[in-house]
Amino acid sequence: MIEFFFLLAVLLFIAVLFYRETKDSFEILQLEAERLAELPDLYVEKQPIVLRGLSLPPLGTYSELKKRPHILQLGVTDTLTLDALLHSPQLPSFRFKDEMAAFLAKESGLPIWCARNLYPMILPSPRFVYTTKESLWPSHRGLWKTTAVYTFCTPTQGMASVKLLLPSMIPYLPVNWERMNFDSLKTEDTPLLSQLQFIEVKVRPGTALCIPAHILVNITQHSESTETLFTYIVDIHHPISRFA
Repeated sequence: MIEFFFLLAVLLFIAVLFYRETKDSFEILQLEAERLAELPDLYVEKQPIVLRGLSLPPLGTYSELKKRPHILQLGVTDTLTLDALLHSPQLPSFRFKDEMAAFLAKESGLPIWCARNLYPMILPSPRFVYTTKESLWPSHRGLWKTTAVYTFCTPTQGMASVKLLLPSMIPYLPVNWERMNFDSLKTEDTPLLSQLQFIEVKVRPGTALCIPAHILVNITQHSESTETLFTYIVDIHHPISRFA
């Protein structure tokens, strides 16, 4: 019995190592919503995918949150409620916690709607192997590295600017780059700022970006957006990606 568990642990370790292998380039693929059922077939390409023409309910917006005042009155700092923060000059630099983003997603109702109407089409087969982790981010989400098989991102309000970087760019970033806003980096933060290469994708409501594992991502409100950005993010995991 001990030998069996040891062998299982070794196999899992090897699987995680293979899963962590990264690409040295990527290209943007596109798919119309009317062909959404074909999306899982594109996952094998391990490339970012733009989905166009999605029809999502008007949830996860500021106007929807206003219908539940107790959410907007949550304290996010010692002096600011969520509502005050959303109208504060501190918003572009504030670092939201994962727990807050997960709470906002749950309260938005989007996970329930997506579980019935979206996930059956975007989850690979066999679907019971895959799990999802939802979050709703006001204004922005600083740099992070995707670990899920695919990460589904769509703005529920406003227009998003999504920056994508390869892991090979990490040596050019500041030591503590995670959660930093890529758009705010200066030469004082990293002397090799000019060497950083990235792709920017403009994502509007009704459009989604699906991002494969091992890509560095930064989401901010696009300069053309007139509304505060809210971005709904779904991490699609299988058992191995949970350990990566």
